[in-house]
Amino acid sequence: MRKVLLKILFIFAFILLFSLRVFALGDILTVSSVVYDNSTSFLTINSFDNSNYSFDVPPKLHVIAAEKKAYFDIPKAILNCPKQDIIVKSKEINEIVVSQFSMEPETVRVVFYYNDGFNPYHIQLKKINSTLFLKFNTTTSNNYYFQGVYQEVKPVVFYESPELKIKMNKPHGDLFGQINSSFGNSQDDENDYVLSEKDTLLNTKYYIDELSVNKMIPQITGVGSYSVAKPFYLTNPLRVVYDINNTVLNPVLRNKEVSINTADTIKIGQFDHNTARVVITSNEPDKYIPVFYPDSQRLAFIDIRKNNPSVLYQQTTNLSSVKDERTDEFNYGFKLIFNNPVIFGLSRKSTLFELYMFNVNDYSENEIKHVLKSTPFSDVQVFERDGGGIKLVFNPGNIDNLNIQIGSDGKTLRVKQKLLKPYGRITKKIEEPKVVIPDIIPKKISGKKYVVIDPGHGGSDVGATRNNIYEKDITLDVAKRVENLLIKKGYIVQMTRNDDKTVSLQERVDFSENIEPDIFVSIHVNSSNSDSPSGIETHYYKDNSLLLAKCIHASMLNNISANDRGLFKSKFYVINHTTAPAILVEMGFISNPLERSQIVSESRKNATAKAIAEGIDEYFKE
Repeated sequence: MRKVLLKILFIFAFILLFSLRVFALGDILTVSSVVYDNSTSFLTINSFDNSNYSFDVPPKLHVIAAEKKAYFDIPKAILNCPKQDIIVKSKEINEIVVSQFSMEPETVRVVFYYNDGFNPYHIQLKKINSTLFLKFNTTTSNNYYFQGVYQEVKPVVFYESPELKIKMNKPHGDLFGQINSSFGNSQDDENDYVLSEKDTLLNTKYYIDELSVNKMIPQITGVGSYSVAKPFYLTNPLRVVYDINNTVLNPVLRNKEVSINTADTIKIGQFDHNTARVVITSNEPDKYIPVFYPDSQRLAFIDIRKNNPSVLYQQTTNLSSVKDERTDEFNYGFKLIFNNPVIFGLSRKSTLFELYMFNVNDYSENEIKHVLKSTPFSDVQVFERDGGGIKLVFNPGNIDNLNIQIGSDGKTLRVKQKLLKPYGRITKKIEEPKVVIPDIIPKKISGKKYVVIDPGHGGSDVGATRNNIYEKDITLDVAKRVENLLIKKGYIVQMTRNDDKTVSLQERVDFSENIEPDIFVSIHVNSSNSDSPSGIETHYYKDNSLLLAKCIHASMLNNISANDRGLFKSKFYVINHTTAPAILVEMGFISNPLERSQIVSESRKNATAKAIAEGIDEYFKE
């Protein structure tokens, strides 16, 4: 009886401790991902929606100057993703390591190695909702007056930089041993420094924390400054897409959809690590245009045919002057100067650009045309709007070459255009533009799964090469075999290329986005400077692609006798920018003589194609 009673007491105590542990997790920061942007030396530590989390004591920065190394600990935190070893090679930082330092207590440790001349005490930390923002860069923006709010060419960001590599699930030699050995010095009070909680967001970054609809006008609010990309249209259903560059979205808002009216909706999501995507679904998607506020904190989208823009502002302004700007014979622009901040919107329709200035009360059409008559904007037309304000319409051509900036006081608009050839007078007169509805892509067959297969490289881009064997030929051969197998299984298959032609990375992405497939699979052959590496790798980037990567990678290992090099979270362009779940398969190393002879053989090609097709099949079953 005594033993039974002791067992009951033990079980009760265990349940009580477990309950207390679960209850305590409400204050735990669960880290879901870590992202570094070397365009601004900006690190985000993302978590699930856990806004109740707070620091009991602000984290201390521990500096080990002799080793040009520093670290800080995030208390009450659990790393819910693989430990991160980020090779940076920027002016400030060489490497960042984020790992689970301990579970009792729960502590995530961030270690970074810095360069000569960098002062680690300048590092600043800010918590917004459930996301931590860490800033390394101490330099100021060279664009101290004008802030770009619309840019047709996507700015260069870190995943396109060859200097940045992110490794996951890979050993790192004795690096972690070196880090751990240095932790014995971490309690040196002279090296302790409390991180600043001051707002550290740069003016080239934007953090979205709210999406709302008021009087059928959607509005986004956030912290920082935004830059909107050129819109594009998708079908089935009809919708317009606006990407906001260099932007992080509050996790609670991701994939949030809100009704604008009885027929139209707006949805926002994190397209990739630093691009937020706004999708407005409507039978007339081109009627919605973005409206920019002078503070660059708020961004609205209005139905330009129905909404009264006067609800967006309380103060009117006058267009005081117009000035043309020329950097050289290829770069032209003009500035519009107002006496009060201007509220403006824009619409891009193929070869036409419309610039709306909603709260402009007084202006001179003659001055606008006179100043711009000897510039590429000489065909500008000025329309006075019935609901108030004015609209400028001009023809920049169908080349993505426009950049719109606003002055820091909101009283100056700058329009910049980069030409493909030296300027010559444009004589074509613009008529009041008509609404252009994008081409409709045929509706999909109900119940069918659509797969885009992307044979890597092609044409002048031969890919990896050894002994006159080209990667582009192997990938196309295997891709066609995959296509045939999938068609037999009942899938609808689209190939980014069916022959030996050059297809850019962006063209591959655009191809997939127009089709809107269920999955995207890119096929490649690996290579190394050494002839020893061999084996199969599968790469993914977005979380929605992990299951697909696992299924195909497992199938490859089941069908092919090869070294398992594992799954990698990688920033290849095509799997970063496609909306559908997307993975990239490296079927083997062309640089390894033995494996090269295998991957060009009929048996290996058939086995690879069979493995990919079966992996896709397994993915849809799961």
